[in-house]
Amino acid sequence: METIITGAEARSKLLKGVNKLASSIKGTFGPQARTVIVQNPMGMPVILNDGVTIARAVTDKDPYVQMGIDLLKEVASEAQEKSGDGTTGATLIAQTLCNGSLTLMENGVPPLVIRDALKDCLEDVTEYIKKHTITDFNLVDVATIASNNDPKLGELISDVVKEGGGITIEKSPTQDTYVRSSAGLEIASGMVHTLMANSGKGKCEFTNPLILTTTERIESFNTLIPALEASIQEGRPLVVFCPDVNPQMLQNLLVNIVQGKVSVCIVKVPGMPQQQQEWLEDVSASTGSKLFKASLNESITQATSEELGECERLHSNSTTTTLTLKENLPSLEQHSEALFDAIEEEENEWLQEQIQNRLNRMNEGISTIYVGGASDVEQVETKERVDDAVNACKLALESGVVVGGGATLWRYAQEMQTMVPLATDVRLLFQKAMETPLKTIVENAGADLDFYTIGHDGWRQLKETNLLYVCGKTGEIEGAKTDGVLDPMQVVLNSVESAVSIASLVLMTDCAIIAPTE
Repeated sequence: METIITGAEARSKLLKGVNKLASSIKGTFGPQARTVIVQNPMGMPVILNDGVTIARAVTDKDPYVQMGIDLLKEVASEAQEKSGDGTTGATLIAQTLCNGSLTLMENGVPPLVIRDALKDCLEDVTEYIKKHTITDFNLVDVATIASNNDPKLGELISDVVKEGGGITIEKSPTQDTYVRSSAGLEIASGMVHTLMANSGKGKCEFTNPLILTTTERIESFNTLIPALEASIQEGRPLVVFCPDVNPQMLQNLLVNIVQGKVSVCIVKVPGMPQQQQEWLEDVSASTGSKLFKASLNESITQATSEELGECERLHSNSTTTTLTLKENLPSLEQHSEALFDAIEEEENEWLQEQIQNRLNRMNEGISTIYVGGASDVEQVETKERVDDAVNACKLALESGVVVGGGATLWRYAQEMQTMVPLATDVRLLFQKAMETPLKTIVENAGADLDFYTIGHDGWRQLKETNLLYVCGKTGEIEGAKTDGVLDPMQVVLNSVESAVSIASLVLMTDCAIIAPTE
């Protein structure tokens, strides 16, 4: 096989990979969605309808086709990372843009012209989406739609999100799904690299890990050896909280993680130096770990197993880390009392508020949703839906919602003629891409697509108000707020952004190279 291909041949291979991945998840979109069965090399096949999880399983023997698959996987991963949902919609939009962009190139349109036009379209649709954001909505509706129209699950999830605090999701030891609250701490920072993830959707999930906390920047792999030895000896994963890490050290560590020699997650605590110090103090007290302070010349090279802390569970993604704490930890109680005394002694109101915020976040606790099911396969599928719904609810509270089911993007597509002063060919391509989510939902529902095209009755009716959508079960036009068919605004926006980003990459590709292997 050639190690280098160029021009149209390279783009054709990439496009084949894009279409292969998109086709595998297309049927999972909407309330009438089907599922995909994925072979599990470690056990029974897994049945899924979650776009990002399915995407990870798609491969091809042709390395050039695989490149296209991997690029589209990045769309799903990026949408998942930004908003925790919207991965399938982003993938389908990207497929339309990739196919259309390459067709335009073949017809003589310069790639830079297409790319810049797509960026202009993105700015316009962003403005449109934000303009049509709804702030008055019922959160249970968002949770129900995101959990694949499961009312009971939607109600449970919305109640948990409304309570605030950290949220984790675990398999239930029974067939029942329930919620249990426990002591915990949520940190606004995630694992430093995705290769530390050991579970689906790019998450790191540890049970009963050891905890190391330090104020020093970790410069070398050798620095961690004492803590790693303790981790290996006890057969427990290690979690490190620190202000920063040396990239070269990180690469060495990742090699060992990939080879299965160690099980480690590193979290850089957020904020400026003073805020980082406070976070580290809170984590140290919450886990019973010694805080190694660089200002006192305390180095983790001298760490012993007795100086490492622990917690019940750790969940970490790219943005958030959640610790479920051990019960009745003396260090936590003492730390809370010290913070309370500090509030009483502090005269500055602003500083009082900052200390109170620390105390509040340590007392909020963690809500764990235990997902039940008749089988392990069912639990895995439901767990993915719950995760999507939790993320959707959080984003809905932060940014508001828009009419769901692809209706907001479809309506924008119909208005593009008067909104976007671009060349007709690029405008029509973007219009087609924005129509893709709704058309796919209608198609999966077995309804007549022509009914919703320009000039037909469905089109006229849907255009009348921004609160109408097409029911994904019946194919009929109904009221979005009445039925609760609402999507978080940020999910929709992130889906389009991710799709345009990847389409631009494919568009500008002129050469594909297979790197030599050792």
